[in-house]
Amino acid sequence: MAGNSTFVWAHALQLHSTLSPFESPLPGTHSAFADVNSISWKRMNVAGILVTIYGLQELPPDISEVACMWLLHGRGDTQDSMAYTAAGLLGAWNGQRRQGQKHLICICFDQRNHGSRMIDNTANVSWKQGNPTHGPDMFNLYSGTAIDLSALITQVPQYMPFKFSEHLCAGVSLGGHATWQILLSDPRVKGGIVIIGCPDYVRLMTDRAVRNKLATTTDSDPPGRNFLGSQDFPPSLISAVEARDPAGILLGELDTVTGDDHLHTPSAAEQARLRPMLESRLAGKKILYMGGGKDRLVPPACGDPFITWLKKAVDPKEGWCKGIDLTVEGMIDAEAKHEFSANMRKEAERWLCDILSGEEKSSASRESKM
Repeated sequence: MAGNSTFVWAHALQLHSTLSPFESPLPGTHSAFADVNSISWKRMNVAGILVTIYGLQELPPDISEVACMWLLHGRGDTQDSMAYTAAGLLGAWNGQRRQGQKHLICICFDQRNHGSRMIDNTANVSWKQGNPTHGPDMFNLYSGTAIDLSALITQVPQYMPFKFSEHLCAGVSLGGHATWQILLSDPRVKGGIVIIGCPDYVRLMTDRAVRNKLATTTDSDPPGRNFLGSQDFPPSLISAVEARDPAGILLGELDTVTGDDHLHTPSAAEQARLRPMLESRLAGKKILYMGGGKDRLVPPACGDPFITWLKKAVDPKEGWCKGIDLTVEGMIDAEAKHEFSANMRKEAERWLCDILSGEEKSSASRESKM
């Protein structure tokens, strides 16, 4: 869980509040941003959702179009926990931006059941913390946030005096899960940074359930064999995962489910089904995913099978789906826990500046460990 700033800061999340987002608690996951300087911010009501836009006053008065980075916060936090990230990313780009290059703003809003949208905190906590419906609750929260983001991409420009030339998304933890979903579901989002997030909900939650020793995982050998389809991960949730989760959508098209099917080259029939899906959902996009080598809440290993499969598929030389111009970069900070570490911040700023300047790598994959 990223933090608990919802409880100590929800009172500030009102349209006409004069409290600055930069007065909100800095989550422990974001300590690498403690040195940022505050920037301009503006609250708006858009279709009943409170949004905060960062960087408007830093734009020139005659601006005609801007790029937009949407920032999604972690579980238990609020949109204002991403104020520091917005300031850091905007500072990095504005500090090196040359004349004629794109201008940038950042936009934040509360995930469902968080901050200004809080209904019941029990739905935000885990099995270990006393929530028996953690399985469907967490998936539905961030899936709903991804749906909300698609709506806001349509709605926010209606209130702005300029056009949006490009949409990017970055998310931390729960926001990272949502970022994976929006990358596959909305063609307008051309790139994303996933920080300590996972593209495979089944592997993530099976791992968590086994480590929490849920009764639905201890009745089999090996543990967890009967977890999927149980009361903790019901069949209707499996169907939802297959419809919206990256691994559920793509690996769900494989004919066999053996646990290691991602290691094998898809058959001709599987490729015929999968290639149009990859082209329509991911062609031309840029993805940076980052994880902590010592992260026990969202272990990078849970996302590795899907990411390895995806990178092999689009490899520019040998991939069976090469040529769709999908760039997947990854970085695992070996010493980081469940946090947006200083190394991750540096890599996120590098990636964003490369994207906005048009200097991003053209290769299909890039991997680094620190």
